[in-house]
Amino acid sequence: MKTWIRSALVASIFASSHAYAADNGINYDPAHSGAYVAAQKANDVATMKKVVSDDLTQIRTLGFSRVKTFYSTYCTINGQQCVSIAELASARNMRLMLGVFEFPDHPDWTQSQISAAVDANFRYPGTVVAIVVGNEDMFDWQGNPQPAMQQRIVADMNTLRSKTNNKVVVTTAQRAPDWTRLAASDPQKVLQNVPVIGANIYPFWGGSPEKVNGRSVANDIQATVTDLASKTTKPVIVTEEGWPSCGNNAGMKDMNIESEIDYFSTWKTRQQNFDSYYFAAYDKQSGGGCPNNDDADRHFGLCSESGLTKDARLMKCK
Repeated sequence: MKTWIRSALVASIFASSHAYAADNGINYDPAHSGAYVAAQKANDVATMKKVVSDDLTQIRTLGFSRVKTFYSTYCTINGQQCVSIAELASARNMRLMLGVFEFPDHPDWTQSQISAAVDANFRYPGTVVAIVVGNEDMFDWQGNPQPAMQQRIVADMNTLRSKTNNKVVVTTAQRAPDWTRLAASDPQKVLQNVPVIGANIYPFWGGSPEKVNGRSVANDIQATVTDLASKTTKPVIVTEEGWPSCGNNAGMKDMNIESEIDYFSTWKTRQQNFDSYYFAAYDKQSGGGCPNNDDADRHFGLCSESGLTKDARLMKCK
């Protein structure tokens, strides 16, 4: 993958906290794999580890050395055994934006994620370049603030900074409009507690076509990032962006492989002053077949759910 132009402000923030190499990357979740999900339910940690290992090897082969996750560790359904993705990434000379999932009804599970993230940071120095606490959970889908969750995320971010001796970047990934809402009203002081904001930016979910006047909307992400940075007075990392290859969602446009190819090819080559983590390495498990009975959300992957090539013009998987 090419090395993108990076923001001097972002670079300086990361440099002041931790040695951060600012290449773009890819989002990854092993739950795309039926074998992984079955093994998790069967408390078969060996198979879970094999799936994650094979996935990371494939992702590395596809040209990505940076991976963003949604969990810091992946555990069997009984919680007795876990897979350290930091261990597996370190063995492949990969770098992680390590996710800490906020379990709304099980804060104790979240604390286990925090402990695993701290352990990964110290056990595999240089592998964890940032920790991302929570994802699209500070506001509901109607844009209403969730104060309790905002408080939890701020507290958990501060706990992680303290336990890692403030030597790793800690932030959260939220929808771009929600960061704008926080810029207008932030009683929980979220913005005061992040050195850089993680923004999930999807023109698709805003109802945009993939091309406007013959030009991919992937080119417009720079303007969105610039606007967010201005409103929040914080540098921006795009923690998610992408386009689906199919779907049956009412009101959405260009749910087809040609549009995904165009968006991704633009993403790879555009000039930008921010980092971006593409969503995602793999399609999610199918909900009944696309496009007739399936949500577009399941089809943002560069590879199919089984790791196969969707279209060689997009990515040659296998």
